[in-house]
Amino acid sequence: MMRLLLSATALGCALPAHADIAAPAEAPPATQQETAPTAEEELDDDDIVVTAERLSGQLDTDVPAEIELDEAAIASYGATSVADLLAALSPQTRSGRGRGGGQPIVLVNGRRVSGFGEIRNIPPDAIAKVEVFPEEVAQQYGYSADERVVNFVLKPNFRQLAIDPEYGLYTQGGRQRFELDNNFLTIGEKGRLNVNATYETESLLTEAERDLTPVSGNAADTVARSLLPAYDRYIGDVSYAYSLDKLTQLTLTGRFEQTDNLSLLGPGAGGVADPLERDSRNRTLSGGASANGRIGKWRWTLSGNYSDADQRIFTDRLAGSPDRFDSSQQAFNGNATMSGTLTEGWAGPIQTTFSGDYNGLRFDSRSDRSGVATTTDLARDVFGANSFISLPLLDPEYGIANIGRLSLNASFGLRDVSDFGGLQSWGAGLNWSVARNLSFNLGYNSDEAAPGIQQLGAAPLVTPQVAYFDFARGETVFIETLSGGNPLLNAEQRRDLRFGMNWQVIDDLGLSVQVNRNRSNDTTNAFPILTPEIEAAFPDRVTRDASGQLVRLDLRPVNYDRTETTQLRWGINFGRSFGQPQRGPGAQGGPPGAGQRPAGGPPPGAGRGGGGGGFGRMMGGPGGGRWQLSLYHTVKFDDTILIRPGVPELDLLDGSAVGEGGGAARHALELDGGIFNNGLGMRFSGRFDSGSRVDGGLTGSDLEFGDLATFNLRAFADFGSRPGIMKVAPWLKGFRLALTVDNIFDAQRRITDNSGTVPLRYQPGYIDPQGRYVEISLRKAF
Repeated sequence: MMRLLLSATALGCALPAHADIAAPAEAPPATQQETAPTAEEELDDDDIVVTAERLSGQLDTDVPAEIELDEAAIASYGATSVADLLAALSPQTRSGRGRGGGQPIVLVNGRRVSGFGEIRNIPPDAIAKVEVFPEEVAQQYGYSADERVVNFVLKPNFRQLAIDPEYGLYTQGGRQRFELDNNFLTIGEKGRLNVNATYETESLLTEAERDLTPVSGNAADTVARSLLPAYDRYIGDVSYAYSLDKLTQLTLTGRFEQTDNLSLLGPGAGGVADPLERDSRNRTLSGGASANGRIGKWRWTLSGNYSDADQRIFTDRLAGSPDRFDSSQQAFNGNATMSGTLTEGWAGPIQTTFSGDYNGLRFDSRSDRSGVATTTDLARDVFGANSFISLPLLDPEYGIANIGRLSLNASFGLRDVSDFGGLQSWGAGLNWSVARNLSFNLGYNSDEAAPGIQQLGAAPLVTPQVAYFDFARGETVFIETLSGGNPLLNAEQRRDLRFGMNWQVIDDLGLSVQVNRNRSNDTTNAFPILTPEIEAAFPDRVTRDASGQLVRLDLRPVNYDRTETTQLRWGINFGRSFGQPQRGPGAQGGPPGAGQRPAGGPPPGAGRGGGGGGFGRMMGGPGGGRWQLSLYHTVKFDDTILIRPGVPELDLLDGSAVGEGGGAARHALELDGGIFNNGLGMRFSGRFDSGSRVDGGLTGSDLEFGDLATFNLRAFADFGSRPGIMKVAPWLKGFRLALTVDNIFDAQRRITDNSGTVPLRYQPGYIDPQGRYVEISLRKAF
């Protein structure tokens, strides 16, 4: 009888989920080798041995990766850092849970990091593979299941010094930007060192530099009001990782950041020649440390971070001395996580994770206005514990059914918040891998969250002469706004139900589907836009003069009684290699046929697809390359808010709104794609958001928010990957030239009232003063 024996080495596709891999963080590259049969399992003449490949540092999990990028695919994005690469990958890494989603959870070589600052500035040249996993995997590493997980597998030996100057301008005029990045990275057998220094500056943009009809009615005032502030930013980062042994790694990080801003608020006592100014400085100093390793089949991580953030704001007044606002925040946290195999179950190992953490926050602020000082002094301590378990139910490799691999996971967490008491979270999910190319997941999560202490108790900050549209009267006016904290906020309760499917239709084409139902109570939100519905719900926040004109608005945060959303997000990823990749001097591309593929799937073969050779010649090189396209569509079925009992429910899809951007977009499309060949690349992206309507009530003015579609383009040339250029001009090795155009067609949303007129507050120059942006950058790597 013929047998098929599978073995694995330390380089390339996933091992079975039950295999235990002790992968050191910076392990030297393993050589490809066949696994010999044991004495108990000698080979017969009819045996077929298949040797798979795996990179040290890939994740070992029951849940298959949704996307894998190898070196060639990573290079095709033309990014200069991990931060840039994540931004380019955002359509594919964004969580579909329906809560907007922030940055994905980031791992390095399958390990937790002390913070994003540890890897923010690592150049993509140093990355061997990127893996993207669904939210359930986050729980294996002590995180909640609300963001996707991205694992970066670094090359074992790498050294680079790079200088990257960038210059950009806005084609409508009036604003320029310059940035200079200097980065050094070395990765060796014992660890890695990354040092980065950045300077960034952007000039002031005033109303006079856009085609605007001023709200004040006086065109001369426009030179005294800024649409975007001028700023200077200084950043220094250092990250050092050291391998104490093959299993244990220590990491230290540090960061300094300072931003100086200047805004103009309108004519001062001396007129437009003496405008009112707001001058602010934000300064942050932070550091972190982490250690991780293995004890048998258990992974452990210890981490701690500290940051000190100070802010100072001076705001001019028409009479008297400037208002002053000062704040200082110290944050410190520690985390301990242990994960591994609890025991062997009937269908595979039972994996579990235990974590404990502490988060401390100290915040104090002082507001001085007209000689009256208001101070706050807040503190919060949060102790938490979380547990997660993954129980295999079915697995054909264990002789349990033959309908794929099915596992159940569950999580439970407790939080003790010093100013809110006990909060809890729990969740459960099913993951079913029907085949290597098809998987489903179903999950439910319930959790509670306290509002931030700044939302609760920040000192009041008054801003004069803010342009605001009053729906009740259908007019744009200048008002005074009050921001700060609200000590009456409640804890939020969230309930999320989700369903997902990932199907690799063919080697080059993947389809993902996610359906989410979210319900929350007592959500903490910024004060919504003042429609008649909102004014009826919060009459005490609105001040009008004797004629009924809006003069003041209290924008401190509020609780909504209930919010509910249901949405579907689905998308396709399509990529293919063509021709034969060419390895020129200085090139650091992947192996032939490298590209984007699902976990466990075969790499795209070189030369696959029609017209590969001709396409390679068109791109200017005799070799090959790859192209990629992804498209995601999000459709909302409902998006409602109940401000408080007794007040009509807001339907953001049918005439209601809580932000100045209008109601919720029922449809959103995200497009991303690119072509890359032997160092020449072009990437394009686009986004479409459908329009909405905001009802102004019986006496107010309705607003129509039109559809908006924006497109971006990035073209780059890596001269070091062009053998012909290297022969003629070897000094160009390490040079890369890039041209970026954001919002190519200078698209801006059109907003009109009942008569078809654009309200003053919603002129394009106000809602999107940037418009089209063009940037050129030159990167030199040594």
